[in-house]
Amino acid sequence: MKKNQIEISGLRLTIFTKKTPVFIRIVLTLFLSILTLIPLAATFFVLIYGDGPHIGIVFSFILCWGVGFYLLRITLWNSVGREVLNLEAKRISYMTDYRLFKDRRQEISTTDLETEIIYEDEPNNPVGRLRLKNNTAVIETVIQVKIAELEELKKEIKTRYNKGG
Repeated sequence: MKKNQIEISGLRLTIFTKKTPVFIRIVLTLFLSILTLIPLAATFFVLIYGDGPHIGIVFSFILCWGVGFYLLRITLWNSVGREVLNLEAKRISYMTDYRLFKDRRQEISTTDLETEIIYEDEPNNPVGRLRLKNNTAVIETVIQVKIAELEELKKEIKTRYNKGG
């Protein structure tokens, strides 16, 4: 089943982010490039025109590259981000995928599994998120999807595990 944002193939369920406009991605990439180059340029100028190595160089690398790493995550999420759920017989595993790295790994047992839709308040745009829960764990997706797609997904999970809320 392939929809606008949801794809189910075998045991793998993938929810894709809606890509942000190209202009915003270009601006984010430009800022990311600038943050990468600032400490390199500062190091060059301090070593050529300054008194030699300085502790401020280390701080500039930590600050600029720390912010740059966070900006890289935002850029990747807005370009190629997706949430992946592996629907196995006894458990469901969840992770966010930024293509270069993966994050938020979680697992939930399918025993007493309930599936809910979390409705988001968006005027003229009925969207929501998916919540899977049992007696011990909860997994909530982050990406907002149209309610109609989530209803189909909820039915799919319910029929797979013969339970659900």
